[in-house]
Amino acid sequence: MIGPLKQTYLKVAGGAITVVEEIKDINDYSKGFAASINAKWKHPCGFSIDKFDNSVKKGTVIETSFSKFSVPGLAVSVNMTKSGSKTNFPLKVKYENDVVATKVSTCAPDFASITADLTLAAEGLSVGTSLAFAGGSMSPKDYPISLAYKGAGYNAACEATNELKTFTLLGSYKASDQLTVASKFMIPDGSKDQVSLVGVYALKDAYNSKAACMYSSASGFGKKGDKPKTVEVALVTKPLKGVEAGCALGFPLANLGAYTYGLNFTLG
Repeated sequence: MIGPLKQTYLKVAGGAITVVEEIKDINDYSKGFAASINAKWKHPCGFSIDKFDNSVKKGTVIETSFSKFSVPGLAVSVNMTKSGSKTNFPLKVKYENDVVATKVSTCAPDFASITADLTLAAEGLSVGTSLAFAGGSMSPKDYPISLAYKGAGYNAACEATNELKTFTLLGSYKASDQLTVASKFMIPDGSKDQVSLVGVYALKDAYNSKAACMYSSASGFGKKGDKPKTVEVALVTKPLKGVEAGCALGFPLANLGAYTYGLNFTLG
């Protein structure tokens, strides 16, 4: 792979253009040749090109937005995706203030689906919902509701989904400067069950090491979503500047011999 090559050009009409050029698979012709160009640009008036991607294989993606309206907190984005002969224009309108956050998104020219999100928050307590309308129907596919509270060192939330038939409880607690614990529990609806408990411990050594242990299980979600009762442990450390190393071990409680493990190194 060659790249990515990042270049920042001189300011054009008030904003600099940042371009990233990347060529992939040039040494492996069996995968096919792929090249892409990505660019960003922002103008002081509030208009910006947040994303311009041009790929030989995937086509073109353009994301634009404007945020300096006379109404504080209002932002509008108009995007374009073109792949072959098909062109779509995703549209998004957002409004935020200290109490309300709302977003409406759809896609032209067919407007086949519309999604509306709404969140109300005050003094650590928030309630929100997300409604999705598809196929021209005026009835949403689902009407999930979430209720959350954030306090000193802890978070708690309850989500109601599947037409208010399934309830999921989530929580986290910072027991100390080094230990944080979290949990997720789905109240069974007769067919689905999901539980996870996790603890993360910061060793506070010279390498910023963190150790984690998690218990989890899931059933009723199909082959891709089901998971037997499993315990997983992991350790992540930074032995050198710009280098992160990690290892993990997982084993199902019903068959300890069927363990899995992994190693990871990240540079940069």
